[in-house]
Amino acid sequence: MVVRIISGAIVLAFLLVFGLLGGPAQAIFLGVLSCIGYLEFTKATNVRLDEQKVSGYEKVGFVTIILYYILLILFDDVMPFHQILNEWAVKEIGMFNYFTILILLLFIIAVVIMFGIYIFTYPKHKIQQMTPAVFGMIYVALTLSFAYHVRELPHGIYLVWLVYISASVCDTFAYFSGCLFGKHKLTPKLSPKKTIEGAVGGCLAATIAGGLMGWIYYAFVDNRIGVIPLFALVCFIGSIVSMCGDLTASAVKRDGGIKDYGKLIPGHGGVLDRFDSVIFTAPMVYFLVVLFLHFD
Repeated sequence: MVVRIISGAIVLAFLLVFGLLGGPAQAIFLGVLSCIGYLEFTKATNVRLDEQKVSGYEKVGFVTIILYYILLILFDDVMPFHQILNEWAVKEIGMFNYFTILILLLFIIAVVIMFGIYIFTYPKHKIQQMTPAVFGMIYVALTLSFAYHVRELPHGIYLVWLVYISASVCDTFAYFSGCLFGKHKLTPKLSPKKTIEGAVGGCLAATIAGGLMGWIYYAFVDNRIGVIPLFALVCFIGSIVSMCGDLTASAVKRDGGIKDYGKLIPGHGGVLDRFDSVIFTAPMVYFLVVLFLHFD
């Protein structure tokens, strides 16, 4: 438990530092986490023919994730040439702008290359290997990058904490609530230690913490009183989604017959063991904030 607390404090320190810095620094941090998490996921889902050798599918996914985060950095507002790039990127054609088309093209090319590996090495590689390799790019890298997108919103230095409040506060208080009051199992076959009482306690704590963050936002940024219950609502929904992310990661581990995704973070496991709830929460918070808050 001591090791777990120390490791958790170090992870929290990294989140605080890169969350405050934002921009390319946060993108690099999330990119590193995404690359490690992607390889943890593909290993857990048996993408590799040889457990010790990275497969062609993984190499394509790994390079795609790196290129994706490079694009995020290149188009960041702090880059010296961002104005020229952004003037081009925001131009719309149909329902998309050019930046969205570029991102979609990158991932589509990656999928096509993976199908090429499947076709030209058949029957060495199986479709059962390629499917999680493709899904992993979305499940790990694309979703986690929404923490960066939240930070890049107007007043994102405040908004990004809604992601971590929804995930971390819920997870922490769900644990203590479950230990103190837990009687009814939430998913007895998947995660026997998790209880309904713990889940309720985690959601309630995240909702209160979201309201407190809303009060800070109200005091320093937006004097509309409605932002306080809005922040609480975002964190309430985010906390539910975070538990789904946690349980999803547990299900994948059980299917793969492993206890942890890795050993990078002592007391916690791998990147996905620590950030499994953030993966689902980050895009949810982004979309809720964009839909509910009106930026000037």
